Amino acid sequence: MNATREIFLKMFPLFPEEAIIQFSDAFVERKLKKGAYLLQEGQICQELVFILKGNMMCYYLKNGKRYIDEFSLDCEFMTDYTSLINQTQTDKYIECIEDCTVYGLTREKLYAFYEQPQQQFEKLGRLMAEQLFLEWNQRSKSLLMDSASERYLKLIENRSYLPQRVPQFLIAEYLGITPESLSRLKKNLNNLKT
Repeated sequence: MNATREIFLKMFPLFPEEAIIQFSDAFVERKLKKGAYLLQEGQICQELVFILKGNMMCYYLKNGKRYIDEFSLDCEFMTDYTSLINQTQTDKYIECIEDCTVYGLTREKLYAFYEQPQQQFEKLGRLMAEQLFLEWNQRSKSLLMDSASERYLKLIENRSYLPQRVPQFLIAEYLGITPESLSRLKKNLNNLKT
């Protein structure tokens, strides 16, 4: 039995159990070491990945500078949807920052699910895409409108476990500040609490 089955049944409670079991059983397990890449710039994304255990970051490189777009941890999905859908070369890097156990669903299998006559998988795919869009929209808006301290507060409010699993220098990069600025920010926030 695929280890994703019980998790998917809890994640998608409104879908028929048989459909979720069929969906989860199509995912294939593999293990990736810390520092391994799920995807690198120039490749064409061929799968949707569910992270059973581990931690990955997605980033872009420009003129040798890294811009972190997101982190995905246990029981979250990771892919480059633009590359997956359009079958174009990615401009992203998806790197493991911990050893990871992942389950991958190939694009071919994903689209075969979408074409089934019951349309339940199309609905499932749409709901997953809508959730990713909402997360992306919140992050984009926050980058435009919030200060670094506001972005940090939102990060720990929405994903309180992240600072325990992601090195502080990567969180600083994600926020667009230096590690020293992040330390000062955290110190100031702690002083406000006391």
